[in-house]
Amino acid sequence: MEDVIRFNEAIDQALCESISFFSDQTTRSRNLLLGMLGHDMRSPLNAIVLTAEHLAELNAGEEVSEAALCLINSGAAMKGLLDDLVDFSRRKLGLGIVIEPAAMDLGELCANELRQHRAAHPGSRTELTLEGNLHGHWDALRLRQVLRNLLSNASAYGDPGEPVRVVVCGDENGVRLEVRNTGTPIEPAAVQDLFEPLRRAVPPEKRANGNGLGLGLYIVREITRAHGGEVEVQSGGTETAFSVRLPRVSGGPDAQTGK
Repeated sequence: MEDVIRFNEAIDQALCESISFFSDQTTRSRNLLLGMLGHDMRSPLNAIVLTAEHLAELNAGEEVSEAALCLINSGAAMKGLLDDLVDFSRRKLGLGIVIEPAAMDLGELCANELRQHRAAHPGSRTELTLEGNLHGHWDALRLRQVLRNLLSNASAYGDPGEPVRVVVCGDENGVRLEVRNTGTPIEPAAVQDLFEPLRRAVPPEKRANGNGLGLGLYIVREITRAHGGEVEVQSGGTETAFSVRLPRVSGGPDAQTGK
């Protein structure tokens, strides 16, 4: 009877190990597929956007120009989703988010990104406030991605008639980037999972924009961590504010290893 018991225990252990191994392999294969899909879709998407930009430059009439602008804006939105998908897959595969810090002005970057945001969303209202020294060593493309995702999130959850406010402040320790929107506050129970992948604070039917993969805030957190910074959210009353804190020079283990 003891031999039978030990045999059953060995079978149970082997089954558990096999299930765990199969689950890990399935997850890795899925992430590889998502990463390949996101990467390979960039080329045809770039072709569509470049063609739309060419049509817009032809001045072939108002209808053609409007259609081209629609294609350009839709392509930009799709590229943002693909970028988030690729970064999510890289993180899950253990490759990490690579950053390439260089001297830059965060205030100038935010001003340029807001101009593009207003051009792509003519009906949106945004306000920018810059304070203090905003120079440092960061990855400009990655911080554009952070700001773009935070603006998209604020537009999706905020009241359509209210402006999105971007505040950038610098002090001796680093800089703080805040994106604030007016609207229904986030439930306290949802705040703790807000930066987890594929999570949503509210269902799509209650958002101004139901599109997205639920990866935007996760990517914001991972890019911020790669710079040695931190991100937090405060939501109460009628305002929600996402705050990204960055050291003057990027550091932390992720910044050094690319993970």
